[in-house]
Amino acid sequence: MTDTTAPEDLDALLSADPGTPAPEAASARRIPTPGETLHVLRSGVTVSLGGATVMSGRTVVLERGQTFTVTAAMLDAARDRHGSLDGSLFALVHDPEAQRARYGDVLLAPGPAPADLRPWEYGTPEWLRARDAARRRASALPSEAERAEALAAVEREYGPAGSTSKTTATYRPGEHPTERAAAAQAERVRRGIADGTR
Repeated sequence: MTDTTAPEDLDALLSADPGTPAPEAASARRIPTPGETLHVLRSGVTVSLGGATVMSGRTVVLERGQTFTVTAAMLDAARDRHGSLDGSLFALVHDPEAQRARYGDVLLAPGPAPADLRPWEYGTPEWLRARDAARRRASALPSEAERAEALAAVEREYGPAGSTSKTTATYRPGEHPTERAAAAQAERVRRGIADGTR
């Protein structure tokens, strides 16, 4: 099923009336209630807006810094087949350490996004797009002095450019090219070839 939600519809859905609170099973974790505001700390967090079934429900992918209001439909959509929220991200909103342990990072936090929260993190695609856009604006300035100052400001705000390539290889002990070259050189020295006596 294709979701045809327009961006302005998405804002309306995310700030919609939270409805009536869903009953919660007794749990040691504090789970958000309908009407509570949360904000996204890592782009790519997926939240189901609810629906009649999993197949007909609508899901949105949220960006870092986006704030939304929890609804009863969101909580219902996050429940497992036993009606529990314990396995969902909502169960960990108020426990950043549990989020780090489970997801490797803190994805959601309670309350609205802080005013100083950047919409990007260093090294992410959002950072790269923002940095490139800032560099293009700086490079379009008319004078060389203005361009140099603006490019230095980009470097201060966004940090250095990331690496453009990455090489990964796994070697067993003694197989790395420098280890093989060192072993070959040691063998040549042992034979007397390296010192020119042969």
